[in-house]
Amino acid sequence: MQEKDLIKYIKGETNSQEKRRIIEWIRKDYNNQKLYNNLKAEYVASTFDNSDHIDIEKKYQIFCSKKIKKQKYQYTGIVAVLLIPLIAWQLYTYFSYNPIVNDPVKISEYSSIINISTKSGGKKKVTLPDGSVITLNAESKLSYPNRFSDSTRSVTLIGEAFFDIKRDIAKPFIVHTDDLKVKVLGTSFNIKSYPDDEKIETTLVTGKVELLQEKIEEPIVLEPSHRATFNKEKSNIKIEKVNSRNIIAWKQGKLIFNQTPLKQVVLDLNRKYGADFIIKSDTLLQYKYTGVFNNNQSLEEVLEILKLSSRINYKYLNNKVMLESQ
Repeated sequence: MQEKDLIKYIKGETNSQEKRRIIEWIRKDYNNQKLYNNLKAEYVASTFDNSDHIDIEKKYQIFCSKKIKKQKYQYTGIVAVLLIPLIAWQLYTYFSYNPIVNDPVKISEYSSIINISTKSGGKKKVTLPDGSVITLNAESKLSYPNRFSDSTRSVTLIGEAFFDIKRDIAKPFIVHTDDLKVKVLGTSFNIKSYPDDEKIETTLVTGKVELLQEKIEEPIVLEPSHRATFNKEKSNIKIEKVNSRNIIAWKQGKLIFNQTPLKQVVLDLNRKYGADFIIKSDTLLQYKYTGVFNNNQSLEEVLEILKLSSRINYKYLNNKVMLESQ
């Protein structure tokens, strides 16, 4: 898959056939997902205002190209002044892309674009410039400007996150995902929007949100304890009443499934444990699972539970799990 095709998809310029082909390619392999996520983050960053961005490395190269004919102590002092922000930037970038589980993050004041990501099994809590708090689930990425505009507060999400948004009537909060926008004034809600999932799920805990999609004429208003499920292929939305506490149980490390297709179950397990799952039986693709996995359970324990409760055989080798019918 060429990058130009992925960029075209990210910009929403593909037809239905191209879109289906790209989505299948993304879902096919974990490395494909990583490439897509990185391109998506780069594109999102390019859409923000970068006028106040400090290109420290470029300035340092310009500095090095000049012939400094001053005292040694003066040269050393200037280099130190330039290296301090460079080192600070490198440290900031390192911690942004190598998250510590459940470690609160306070935002740098010197960068126009913030990118926060998590790895398999990780969670991260982020405090935005307006005081809103976002908790990222595993294998997720959040992008937003250091300073919100005067009219809106816009962020972009790839993956899953719980949002606790400060109320501001004058500046609506907007979450951009692949195919859906969620608009709020002040509320708490959960969004699950992974590239390799077939659906985008928005679950409202408190307050009220509006869902906007280019193929749906009128905004859809969501009430508390309701979930909106957007089908990417069919471009339709289903609204249903749910137990929102079960949906956000991942914040406490739990995975709760209720008649969930097995192919979705293994995607969630992959994000939590970092193992690659292969379903070798067509029968299992139709299977729906109900159960709870806790934070302190190892992958081996989870696989044994699946085997005993669902008549599923498994082979676990070299971080790969093959599932077959008994």
